[in-house]
Amino acid sequence: MQLDKKVSIIIPARNEEKFLKKTIEFYRAENYPLEIVVVVNNSDDRTFEIAKLYADKALNYLEKIGVSAARNEGAKIAEGEIFIFSDADSYLEKGAIRRIVDQLDKNTIGSPLGRQNTKSFKGWLFFLFKNWTRRLKIHDGVIDGVLFCYRDIFFRIKGFDKNKKIAEFDDLINRGKLDGAKYKLFTNCYATTSLRRYQEKGYLKSFIFWISWKIVSIFKKEKKLTKEYFR
Repeated sequence: MQLDKKVSIIIPARNEEKFLKKTIEFYRAENYPLEIVVVVNNSDDRTFEIAKLYADKALNYLEKIGVSAARNEGAKIAEGEIFIFSDADSYLEKGAIRRIVDQLDKNTIGSPLGRQNTKSFKGWLFFLFKNWTRRLKIHDGVIDGVLFCYRDIFFRIKGFDKNKKIAEFDDLINRGKLDGAKYKLFTNCYATTSLRRYQEKGYLKSFIFWISWKIVSIFKKEKKLTKEYFR
């Protein structure tokens, strides 16, 4: 009988007391042995208290280290053979982890399709568009805060670029490809994520930003645009 491969869920969290417990509970409900690692980054709410109560491992950084560095720090203490990186307001649907473990090969970086966590026509339209750009291979990347790979690939390409404030998943995938790995969209599982970022920025503004960012990044001029977006 083949033993289950150990999976580590690595969650960066900054001021996520509203979402973190629910996200962990969704993962705990899976019929699969998981290790949950939470890295708290410069929070001033109850995020670390929640992480200590409900995660298997919790790190707390008082200074702001950034989401990419937080994921890297979580990976350093994770023991799983497979890493699933998940935002604090995102979680995989029931049964997805088993499908990922069964289908993910050791040279693949994968991500699921995305869906919204609340009923919203704008949100539904947004995810319909983004999911189809990925199905049609117009864009290889992450729209729902969830990405997975074997630990060996992750450390081989030296993890996330800690200086990346956005598109850090795209960067990881691209560096993985350069190193000989493959990217795969898992169309048989979904991650549910909060719409708050798109609602705060506005769907149209977010859409225009990402189109603009994609264009200027070709010429390595994306820093100014990114800075303005995060003001």
